[in-house]
Amino acid sequence: MSTSAKPTSAVNDDVLSPAAIADPQSFFRDLRDIDPVYFSQRHGVYILTGHAEVHAAFRDKHMSSARAMQSFRGKLAEKYQRLLKNALQLLDGWMLLNDPPDHTRLRDPVRKTFTPAVANKLIPKIAARVDRLMDEFESDYLVDIVSKLSHPLTALVICDLLGVEEQDQNFLRSWTQDFGKLIYGASSNESDYAAAVGSAGDIFYERMRPLLEKRRADPQDDLISALLKASAEAQWTEAELLGACSMLLFAGHDTTAALIASSVRALCLFPQQREQFEYDETIHASAVEELLRYDGPSKTFVRVNNETMQIGDHEIEEGSTLWLAITGANHDPAVFNEPAVLNLERDPNPHVSFGGGIHFCVGASLARVEARVALQRLFARYPKLRLHDTQHQWHQAIVDRSLTTLPVALV
Repeated sequence: MSTSAKPTSAVNDDVLSPAAIADPQSFFRDLRDIDPVYFSQRHGVYILTGHAEVHAAFRDKHMSSARAMQSFRGKLAEKYQRLLKNALQLLDGWMLLNDPPDHTRLRDPVRKTFTPAVANKLIPKIAARVDRLMDEFESDYLVDIVSKLSHPLTALVICDLLGVEEQDQNFLRSWTQDFGKLIYGASSNESDYAAAVGSAGDIFYERMRPLLEKRRADPQDDLISALLKASAEAQWTEAELLGACSMLLFAGHDTTAALIASSVRALCLFPQQREQFEYDETIHASAVEELLRYDGPSKTFVRVNNETMQIGDHEIEEGSTLWLAITGANHDPAVFNEPAVLNLERDPNPHVSFGGGIHFCVGASLARVEARVALQRLFARYPKLRLHDTQHQWHQAIVDRSLTTLPVALV
């Protein structure tokens, strides 16, 4: 596998260990110090932690997203064929789990309808949503940013954008949690895994099919109507259309919510930068980029190489699994001066939090806008907001980086 022997026992390489979950920046730094293309015997994968290596891998046409998911899907289908039928079919429309030419066919209709202009048009509605959620805060009580702001906000906004009706919006949070067990690779051996994931797939079909038929008969000024038109021209199947809707609802809700919560935490941990954010609106755009770099919502992307290749000192055999450690790349000192420091005016800031190449996140503009508006209005309204505790719990996952809760005192 490797053309040069590297020590592997002197460092913790368990991505799901408590230390790695709590502080993935230090975890990936330790691996990078040994080898930016680290082979983990424990996980049986190559973990890429250098910025140059991750950046190149995102753009390498020989790296496959589809193969990274095929084996996992096959095992699940064999084990839970009937229970997970609808859940697994939704993945057919996830462009990021497909390779060209299917990826191109699935991405283009979304890209054409999910533009920065569409995101900017939502700013007044996002601001109103933030203000309404904050109206429900109790000023003399602890507030959980995750459950009271970031999750409900992003659920409401993506539903507004897609055109999901008010009575259907409440199901999204529980659906995201259950479907996330499939997307983020939660253990399929958990007692409730099949029931939770299977139910999420079934419920999504039940909720979305009638809405799609309604929009076909009476198109509106929303993303679902636009997708129906564009996907018809691209000859999508119904499973691909439903899958694309599930991808936008999941990614537009879950990952952006994680970004907002971790950004509140980061600004509270760096008082000087937080004060700078509060008093200098001109840095808000660069601040969001730095918050994405410092502690973004994704830790790794998974790829499988389609041919044997040389990366660093390693000859990596065809069919090997690689984890592209976004968090490690975003803290590589070869690219970022003092990477452990939050610098809201960092320039340049070539972070890879949205991936890269053909799989660059189509929802990046919306995520940036939502985070900027939410943080602006939260700290303007509650200038004394502070963390209730500095010991925080994170979801145990290889791919995502998200807080379970973030209690803050408002006064």
